[in-house]
Amino acid sequence: MGILYGMVARGQIVLAEFSATQSNASVVAKQILNKINQGTENYNDSNLSFSHDRYVFHVRRNDGLTVLCMAEEAFG
Repeated sequence: MGILYGMVARGQIVLAEFSATQSNASVVAKQILNKINQGTENYNDSNLSFSHDRYVFHVRRNDGLTVLCMAEEAFG
């Protein structure tokens, strides 16, 4: 199916999120958001990926906004 979950946040505040399936993606995504924002007040531009079970969370940070999506591992 490809991308199963998406979220946009500024800092710790989730601005929008969507889930195409019933899962705990929102919980895991918020834990990732918490971890990448821990101890940092600056919003460095970056690209990160995290693997969880058979899913991959891709994170893009740019100008204070964080865009995160969860995709099936096979989707890449």
